[in-house]
Formats: sequence, structure tokens, C-alpha cells
Amino acid sequence: MLPSKIFSIQEATVEDIRLAFKEKRVTSKELVELYLEEISKLNPILCAVIETNPDALIQAEIADRERDVKDVTTELPFLHGVPILLKDSISTKDGLNTTAGSLALLGSVVPRDAGVVKRLRESGAVILGKASLSEWAHFRSNNIPSGWCARGLQGKNPYVLTADPCGSSSGSAISVAANLVAVSLGTETDGSILCPASQNSVVGIKPTVGLTSRAGVVPLSLRQDTVG
Repeated sequence: MLPSKIFSIQEATVEDIRLAFKEKRVTSKELVELYLEEISKLNPILCAVIETNPDALIQAEIADRERDVKDVTTELPFLHGVPILLKDSISTKDGLNTTAGSLALLGSVVPRDAGVVKRLRESGAVILGKASLSEWAHFRSNNIPSGWCARGLQGKNPYVLTADPCGSSSGSAISVAANLVAVSLGTETDGSILCPASQNSVVGIKPTVGLTSRAGVVPLSLRQDTVG
């Protein structure tokens, strides 16, 4: 594994990662290993990641090989080799569960990627795993706290563990704030991207409804759901 003095994942942006790839200061595989190591250390406390992708290292190795063999005129996709976490309401066709945080759907492995995941793979992203959330996007009950789900338990704000992490895309925001990944996807129906982003001090982008595909995403409202 690469020493942290060569490339640090602390506050690393996608542009930082792309530059590090170009300058050969880190490979995709090494980057995935760094994030997995950080998840193994911090996730027992923060409960931000429900599961990691067993294929992430393989995807990263493929990206590294593609980078090694490309010629100088070849432009790789923008997210090529960059790890990304997905809220657990966004489906993937690999071995990851898609459960919206519920034990009732454990074992639910869908046959195709969500529309946004298809676009991510086309952009070269490495699917690192699934982020926790307020169960059923906070529609399991009015009495559960933000950031709690049966699969991931209580997500915690990395800056103040007792503070409200907000939801429902709590794990997506916590993961970026805690440097478990540089970028993640969440969903919003009514504040579910912007509120966790604000509470955990990260940037959240809530696209206009209809700009991002909702195909393969556990739905709440056809009028308001959006992926960001």
C-alpha cells in the first residue's frame, strides 16, 4: 500500500485523485485499499457504509490496466478509476444488496444497474459499496432518528458524534465528511441530500427533478424524487 505522504485521501477531491493518477502517485487499486482501510477503522463508529463491494478491487485493477496501456492521445472518462459510494436505495447488478436499509430486502440483488449507475460505469467509476441511510428514506416510521436503519444502525456525524446527521442520505454525507470516499450518491425527496450535506459539512448537489434518471431507485414520490 502507498504511504500516505505520497497521496493523502484526507479532503481529496475528484480532481486531486485524477491528478494523482496522472502523476502516478497512486493507482486505483491502492486508492480503493486506502478507502477500505479507512472504512474498516471508522465505520464501526460512524455506521456510514452498509456494505463494501467485493468486486471493487477487481474494478480498480481493470482501471489501472486501462490507464497503463492507453496512448497519449486517448482521453479516459472523467471518473475513470475513481471510487464512489451509492445510497442503498440505488440498485446495482453486481453482488451488492439493494435494501433501502431494511432487513426485509436483505438478499435483494437486482438484475440490472440503476440508470445513474450505468452512467457512472460508463464514466469509469469504481463502485466501492453502499452507503447507509434513514431506513426507507425516512419513511419506515416517524419515530426513528435520522440516519438509523436496521441494516446499518445509527449513522453518526463525524464531527460531533451526538449531533443529528440528518437524512435520509445520511451515510452518503457522513462517508464523504469522514474521508471514507471522495464522492457519493444520495437521493432527495424533501431535503434528503441538502440536509445531511449541511449537517455533516460537505457539498450536496440536488438536481432539478427529472435531470437524473430514477430508474432502478427505490421510489417515494414521482413528483419529487431526484438522485444527486
